[in-house]
Amino acid sequence: MWSDLKKISNQITLLRFLLLFLMWIGVFQEKPTYYLAFGLILCGITDFLDGFLARTLNQITEIGSRLDSWADNFLLISGIIWTVMLLPQIFTENKFIFLSTLGAYITFLLIGFIKFGRFANLHLYLSKLTTVILYLFIVHAFFIGAYSKSLFYLTIGISLVSAIEGIIIFLISSEVNENIGSLILNYIDDSNSIKIWFKKHFHNL
Repeated sequence: MWSDLKKISNQITLLRFLLLFLMWIGVFQEKPTYYLAFGLILCGITDFLDGFLARTLNQITEIGSRLDSWADNFLLISGIIWTVMLLPQIFTENKFIFLSTLGAYITFLLIGFIKFGRFANLHLYLSKLTTVILYLFIVHAFFIGAYSKSLFYLTIGISLVSAIEGIIIFLISSEVNENIGSLILNYIDDSNSIKIWFKKHFHNL
């Protein structure tokens, strides 16, 4: 395991944890919100690079997959907390929608932990799309110090559907298949053109 941590792909994943730590320090030091926006952009770059290098250099490991999942979950939860702390109007103006979506995501994590003994992160196409849109929403909000309602509703909608899909997959699965991609596409033949398109465009996200 320790030798796997020395691989460049996993080192980049660990760098994301360091960036998260520095961003939390910035929050407590009351840095301008664009400080977090730049930090989120760097985290997004590391998220792309670690997966790309792991595949390109044949450095895919179990510990690397878990570290990436933990980093993604910590970043997502941190981003939500920062948004509530620094842009509370997003929460106060949308309490029910916000709490419903957050509750669905926490339920997804807890079901995975209770059933499989770990916080398993499914690499779903919808969750990848959710991550991209959430990044855009939060980065945009932190850069301008306000939030776009249309982008907020789009983010919430896709996040909720993604969390529900993950919950269903956990409930009907006997083991974790982190690369399942999609609940629906999982039952479609691999030669199907739609499934091939999704794999081509979402696999490397």
